[in-house]
Amino acid sequence: LDGAVTIRFDQPMNQQSVEAAFSAEQASSGRAVSGEFSWPRPDTLIFTPRTTLARQQTYNIRINNNAKSSNGMPLKEPVSLTLQTVGNLEVSQVIPAPGAADVQPDTAVTVLFNRPVVPLVTTAQQANLPQPLTFNPPVSGQGEWISTSIYRFTPDEPLAGGANYEVTIDSALTDVTGGQLERPYFWRFNTLQPEVVGVTPDDGSSGVIPTDPIRIEFNMAMDPASTEAAVSLVGINRTNVPLQSEWQRNNRILVVTPTVQLDLNTSYQIRVSQTATAAGGTSPLAREFTASFKTVPFPAVLRTTPADGETAEQWQRGVSIEFASPMNLADFADRILIEPTPKNVHTFYSTPSQYLNIDFAYEPSTEYTVIIPGDAADPYGNTLGRDYRFSFRSPDGPPIASFNLPSLISQLSTSFETQVNIVHRNVPRIDVALYNLGLPLNLLGRPYEVTDYLPSANPIRTWQITPDTPRNQADSTSLSLADGGSLPTGAYLLTLNAPGLESDARYWQNQQNLLIIADTNIVVKEMFGNVYVWATDIRTGQPVNGRSLTLYNQQGVQLAAAVTDQNGFAAFPYDGGR
Repeated sequence: LDGAVTIRFDQPMNQQSVEAAFSAEQASSGRAVSGEFSWPRPDTLIFTPRTTLARQQTYNIRINNNAKSSNGMPLKEPVSLTLQTVGNLEVSQVIPAPGAADVQPDTAVTVLFNRPVVPLVTTAQQANLPQPLTFNPPVSGQGEWISTSIYRFTPDEPLAGGANYEVTIDSALTDVTGGQLERPYFWRFNTLQPEVVGVTPDDGSSGVIPTDPIRIEFNMAMDPASTEAAVSLVGINRTNVPLQSEWQRNNRILVVTPTVQLDLNTSYQIRVSQTATAAGGTSPLAREFTASFKTVPFPAVLRTTPADGETAEQWQRGVSIEFASPMNLADFADRILIEPTPKNVHTFYSTPSQYLNIDFAYEPSTEYTVIIPGDAADPYGNTLGRDYRFSFRSPDGPPIASFNLPSLISQLSTSFETQVNIVHRNVPRIDVALYNLGLPLNLLGRPYEVTDYLPSANPIRTWQITPDTPRNQADSTSLSLADGGSLPTGAYLLTLNAPGLESDARYWQNQQNLLIIADTNIVVKEMFGNVYVWATDIRTGQPVNGRSLTLYNQQGVQLAAAVTDQNGFAAFPYDGGR
């Protein structure tokens, strides 16, 4: 309001002509504003009003075209400026908002003004700044200007729950320019009533440990004395259980622990009456709170896996036992009897716990009996009372029919009888088929496709084997593929199948095999510009001289031919790109 107006021209000016052409007036009244001129530079005019300008008013400043430059040139066009003076201090926003309901009692009260009220100071200088808020009912606390125009008030204690508050800002408060509020500013809000927002154990819980604490959480800080007096734990016999109390999270969470052990297999109700009040003791609980739970039952076996009388699945191992309540497993786990006694037994548990796992591999088709001693006890001294026993049968061993050959690809020589062994168990018959594949470059290049390969031609020979091996006993049967002789050299697919085999058994049993009948073993080495081959006789192990060799690519296209020398060695020219 007492500031000056600075106008800068694009060139040095004739000062007398500019001052004569200058005028300033208040827009609403048309009243002229007088002042002093100064020229800090030949092209810069400063106009300082002789009196303070009015607040929140519009002023017009004009310089007509009689103003000239120092070389006598007039203004190209008149200059016209409109200025707005600073207004009164206003409240822009308050938190909590006017009329806000269910405000958290531990909230801070914040006011945002439309302009700076205090200068920028250090924290140590805050004590000398204005404290603009008045509370009804009164609230003690600490106020802080967190910026020049934002004030925050933090109560020393949480506000009373369920209470109505009125906050006033006196109109005597001024901003840094001296502007005041036009009138006192006030607003109202009310705080949340105290309530229970959670309890552990949950309402309706069962299997609760009788010595576990009970955790009650409120939506605000509570008065410890009235709240502890309002909490009760009642059993089915309507007798109050004595409790020990502990507060957490600034009196928002009350943890009560029974000082006597609760009865087993009994329902209890936790109750918080409306006499519990929020911190400060002014607002009672919004409504009475109750929750019920039931303690763990007496010791019993709830379920077993496998179940009594059940036949276990092929994938199962050992036994799992679930008790109705936590047990001291360490005291009796090693005294559980399993008949017949299995090998390599491993027991897994934590104590006290409801779950016990005893791991061992089953013998096929065996009746097992498990006996849990009757003195197996829970942590409170209660026992099963008598031995618990259950029986189950292990499954037969999984069916097996598998060639006793290397996986996927095998090689046999014509120097010996073409014979294969088949390992089998729990299969009534084995169907074997032999296919002539010619030159199966796709399978030779991608042997992993042998397992799922489906030949398009009919087999050149089939066999059906009927094992007479006892149930669950593995055995091996020899099969001659050429009636005591040897198959001609070539590539063959040998397959088998048997009733009862799982479809995925082909991935872990050797049920399809690419059988190569050949008398020559070759070692191949690819190097820059050449492919080198060393050929030896399978029967004698000696190098093969004069053996014709052909090199193919993966598409079956012939690339080159060569003949082995007296050392069984041959070389193909090859650039690697084919």
